[in-house]
Amino acid sequence: MTRPPDRRIHVIAALLALALLALGFPALDTSNVTWDAALGDLFFGQRYLSYFTSFDARYLDFAADPYPPGHQPDLTASPFRSRPWEYYPVANIVGAASSVLFSRWLGWLDPFDGFQAMNLGFGLLLVLVWFPFLARRLGLLAATTGILLLFTAPRLAGDLLSNPKDYPSMALFTVALAAFASAWERGSAGGVVGAGALWGLALATKANALFLPLVVAGAIAWGPWPEGWRGRGRTLLLALVGAGLAGTAVLVGSWPYLWADPVGRLGAHLSYLLTREQAMAPGSHASALAALAWTTPLPFLLAVALGLGPLVRRLRAGDRLARLLVVWIGVVLARLHLPGAVNFDGVRHFLELFPPLAAVGGLGLAAAARFARARVPSARRGRALAAALVAVPLLAQVAALAAVHPFGTTYWNELVGGLGGAQARGLPQAGDYWGASYRQGLAWLSAHAEPGSALAVPIAEHAVRLVAPVRLRADIDLLPLTSPARPGIPPPLLDRLFALAAARPVYVMTVRRDDWDNALTRFCRDRLVPVAEWRRQGGTVLAIYRLPPAGGR
Repeated sequence: MTRPPDRRIHVIAALLALALLALGFPALDTSNVTWDAALGDLFFGQRYLSYFTSFDARYLDFAADPYPPGHQPDLTASPFRSRPWEYYPVANIVGAASSVLFSRWLGWLDPFDGFQAMNLGFGLLLVLVWFPFLARRLGLLAATTGILLLFTAPRLAGDLLSNPKDYPSMALFTVALAAFASAWERGSAGGVVGAGALWGLALATKANALFLPLVVAGAIAWGPWPEGWRGRGRTLLLALVGAGLAGTAVLVGSWPYLWADPVGRLGAHLSYLLTREQAMAPGSHASALAALAWTTPLPFLLAVALGLGPLVRRLRAGDRLARLLVVWIGVVLARLHLPGAVNFDGVRHFLELFPPLAAVGGLGLAAAARFARARVPSARRGRALAAALVAVPLLAQVAALAAVHPFGTTYWNELVGGLGGAQARGLPQAGDYWGASYRQGLAWLSAHAEPGSALAVPIAEHAVRLVAPVRLRADIDLLPLTSPARPGIPPPLLDRLFALAAARPVYVMTVRRDDWDNALTRFCRDRLVPVAEWRRQGGTVLAIYRLPPAGGR
């Protein structure tokens, strides 16, 4: 295939980047700080940024509060501040810096939206690196459709606006592999080492990158070896060792928590990774393949199916990119099916699977367009049919995204009847599993709740408590109801809530997440009519109830 001119690639990349910013930046005010981000991501990002900008060791004493009075946001009550082994540094530091820039310095966003704005930066990284990489190897049409499939998939769009760990992890995983593939093609030992440094950044974002070397090893083993490496096996081996050392150095160097005892603390972290999921409730687990099949739009899946033929033809021709994509997809799928592996929260834990799948989908739509143009006698009609074959699936996916916006992570496809069908079937995490929709509930309460009202949040209260000083009207009291370690609502506490409701308005705001149901959520859902409700695809995302006094039970 003739490589398209770099000028066209750069123009399209710039247009895609501008579109991402134009659509993404105004949408930052649609998502709340999520469950995990409120647990510790913001806290550790703020601490590590403060340390790297001052080298004041007090910031690494996570039990202390060295911040000056009035420091915002106030993260002193962060629930998991005592668990630094759980929180990677890179994305959180970038998020903290983004918050300083957009909130404290420019005043454009509140500190929480400022933190989440960093995901737009990682999205731009994908556009500006992954798109040109694909365009030079697959052609402009396949690369453009592939990147559009990636960015308009509802779950990924939702993660772009609200997920401060998995989205950056996907972006860095992808960029590191693109850097390696480019260096591999050029025969550049320095480029391989540089790709290793990018791998270190991915490692310092999430443990998914532990499997990236397997993708690299598979791509090298499958070949073919570029001319630049012929007879230079020793140089390649040294470059790969250098890449490993560079990645390890970046991981340790960016994570101050490790410095006191790198080997011991890395070991503790790995132990945490291997054991933590065993504590998850069985009902929270679902097959990764089922999650992929049920929460990926059908146009995306159709495009991938169409791309299998062109992919096989490229494999037979010895195309290195095709082999990289297959190894990449295979390693991620194999990781998801290791003994003891579990999945929860749907696809967010393996987002690195989507860039290669979207690339295959781009191949499929481009092949369909070429087929149409070749088979239709009229050039004009051929072009029109080709355009339709590309545009219709993309527009259908955009329509699916629009139907659930701004709750992209609640999307389920037609195979299960949308969100409503998933909830009727009792599928795991069918709803807003991360509390991102609380943003809309807080706005409604601030606009409609009576003066002096009280608010009870029976699921992920900590994610509301963190933002309440900024996003909830000051006269509305957030009741201390639960914690991440104590999600239940005992009967005496429920009785006290009803007694309180006799004296003042008490509202209950809850996302739909059946695996965290408790006495209060069940009472509200079974006995009360919501005063406000947010629904998508026939299912409930978020509901607000007004609690009756004791006599109304």
